[in-house]
Amino acid sequence: MAVKAQIRPENNHTAMRVADLEAAVKFYTEVVGLDVQRANGDPNRPSAVFLPGIQLVRYEGDVSNKGVLDHIGLSIGNMDEIVESLRAAGVELENNRVNDATRPGGPRVRTAFFRDPEGNRIELVERGS
Repeated sequence: MAVKAQIRPENNHTAMRVADLEAAVKFYTEVVGLDVQRANGDPNRPSAVFLPGIQLVRYEGDVSNKGVLDHIGLSIGNMDEIVESLRAAGVELENNRVNDATRPGGPRVRTAFFRDPEGNRIELVERGS
């Protein structure tokens, strides 16, 4: 069964220009477990696709100028399941680990970073109580 990301409602979205919109959508739906919420433009060749927390924008020019984006943070509720799906798809975690910390007087926070097929740096954040 495919992984299903448990996105927390406080998420905002970050727009990313991608050279291959179809491959990016496939990655985010099949590997990360996000659902497509809507698309703009021609249904057969959309100009943008919206997923929870992310807007993917078709950009057929030089995407090398996308380097100003550091990362996108996705607040999730099922870190282990998504990490397992990423690894099964051959995606490496940054430093090959899930970071786990409890801040003084605060909740437990687990984070993991990876790069999507376009090279964008993505952070998964899971907050506990």
